Amino acid sequence: MGHSDAMDSAGANVAGSGFERSLGSVAAPAVISAARIVTQLTTRGVHIAWFDTWNATLDQALDALPPIPGCNRDLYRELTQPTSVRKCHVLATENGQPSALISLRRRSRYWEPVTYQALSGVIAPASSPAALGRALHALGVEVRVEGGLTADVAALRPRTFWSQEHPQVDLQSDYEARWSSKHRYHVRRARKRCDAFMRLRIDDVGDLEWCCAQWGRMWEGHDSEETVAAEDRLRFWRAFMTRQTAESPIQFHTLHLLDGERRTAGIVLMCQDGVVLGQCIVRDPEYDHCSAGVRTIDFAIQWSANIGLRCFDLGGGSDYKRLWGPSLGLGYGAIFRPRAVSALYRLGLL
Repeated sequence: MGHSDAMDSAGANVAGSGFERSLGSVAAPAVISAARIVTQLTTRGVHIAWFDTWNATLDQALDALPPIPGCNRDLYRELTQPTSVRKCHVLATENGQPSALISLRRRSRYWEPVTYQALSGVIAPASSPAALGRALHALGVEVRVEGGLTADVAALRPRTFWSQEHPQVDLQSDYEARWSSKHRYHVRRARKRCDAFMRLRIDDVGDLEWCCAQWGRMWEGHDSEETVAAEDRLRFWRAFMTRQTAESPIQFHTLHLLDGERRTAGIVLMCQDGVVLGQCIVRDPEYDHCSAGVRTIDFAIQWSANIGLRCFDLGGGSDYKRLWGPSLGLGYGAIFRPRAVSALYRLGLL
């Protein structure tokens, strides 16, 4: 995930024995609970209220806070709805007024904002970035945002943050000329194989559902537990696509390759300020022989260029993304963590 992994595992040898691991399984939950209580008792100026379910009090607070740019309050509420994954909602107030409203989704041993993996670049509604930072520090629990943020996250004073290179395609240039000869060969072969019997479909709601389900199947059981966001992704993206217009500052689109009526590969795109970000890329492995996944990314880049967007951001992570363009951008991730919980990581008890 970045240098935070090294930090998390720095003390792994300390808890190497079975006895120490058993001790950690008992001590860690107590320390985590105590950290939340102590943090809230010692934090001045910010009052924190926790809620297990969304309610009228939170509705009123959301209406009192500035909306997320490009995402109205009703769309944001889609992310606060219950799913099969545990959620909680935290209302921060200062001087009796709402200052931040942070909805969290449980993932492994920490929490992530419900926006993460669904609406890139956003943590939660707040009266100001400074108020959001104060609220995150007052929670007393570990919150991770593993990517998609800007360098401005440093101003929130997270326990740690890191940058990640994002391969990008300059859509206003002759981007194919920058591809290696080997990659250009693979793309042209994928075009020849797929175009012989496949067709492209754009913005079909059924395709969105298949894409999210396929993504869930691909990553189900993975140690990262990214699929805790699967239900939120589908509900939020479906609502967004239903309500967006040509003038909407943020738009979501789907592109899918079909063999007859069978979906072979697909992608969900988020478009904002001339930049298109690949949010979810999936394929049917039975069509790997004709490189349907490669053709879908190629189609998405061509489509983005044709509608006048300036940059295609493939996001961080996989090495194959670097085949499509140079690392021209940076995304940021961050961890907000109480000191007591950091000590558990250093001791290898988490």
